[in-house]
Amino acid sequence: MNIENRTKLEEWLDQNYWFEDGFISEINDSKNGLEIVVGYQTVGTYVAGEKQELKEFSLKPNGLMNWTYKKEQFSPTKEYCINGIDLTEKGIGLKFDTESVFELTCESIEISEPKITQTYTKPWISNREIYITATEKEVPTANYWIEKLGEYGFKIGFRYFASELIQSEKVPYPDYSGYFIQTLNKISETQKGLFFKFISLENGELRIGIENGDENKELFKTIQSIVSDWTNSKINSGNVEFTGKEFKDFLENGKYPERIEKIKNVW
Repeated sequence: MNIENRTKLEEWLDQNYWFEDGFISEINDSKNGLEIVVGYQTVGTYVAGEKQELKEFSLKPNGLMNWTYKKEQFSPTKEYCINGIDLTEKGIGLKFDTESVFELTCESIEISEPKITQTYTKPWISNREIYITATEKEVPTANYWIEKLGEYGFKIGFRYFASELIQSEKVPYPDYSGYFIQTLNKISETQKGLFFKFISLENGELRIGIENGDENKELFKTIQSIVSDWTNSKINSGNVEFTGKEFKDFLENGKYPERIEKIKNVW
């Protein structure tokens, strides 16, 4: 299909939901011309290991007049969503809204028939945050974290953003969300630490969200190992949900749960 007017281009974008939360999987700029491959998910979720269906189109502009893409601004991939694709202010053109915005304008755009791919959602792990649920009778106290991390050789304390050390007896309980854990030797030279995003306990189910505010890898890994041992714990990291045992195994050997490992060959 060759689109030569703005109205038809707008209709095509609308039919494809303006590629909101879609992706740009390829940008090929060679002597044979420019090709951009765009798409979006039509079936499935973003949970690792679930069935997924993707629809992709190849776009080839003819009579290219403006192309503002720079490689250092954006790397094409199916793994991360873009905000969407819009029309340029005038003429036949597309505005690609990624972490940066770039545009093309041209005389016409050749658009391929859709390519449908059936696959599984690829797993990814967050290095910055985890979400934990567990069966517990009470919320862990500030002293619990101080003593438990002390068993692993960490001397830690509590603080709020950019504050000095807060003595454990002055940390709010049971909801100390908004506070950070930090090693004592870093409190004076940092502003953050491991951040408690939320804490709740309802009907015996404990829910905690923890964010690695200053990229302290060893402290973050240790606290992940600790929560993996909690009763009936489930840990969400990135788009993967682990049982406590599965997550502890992953921390030790880097292997995903068997249900995900067995379908790796289709990614």
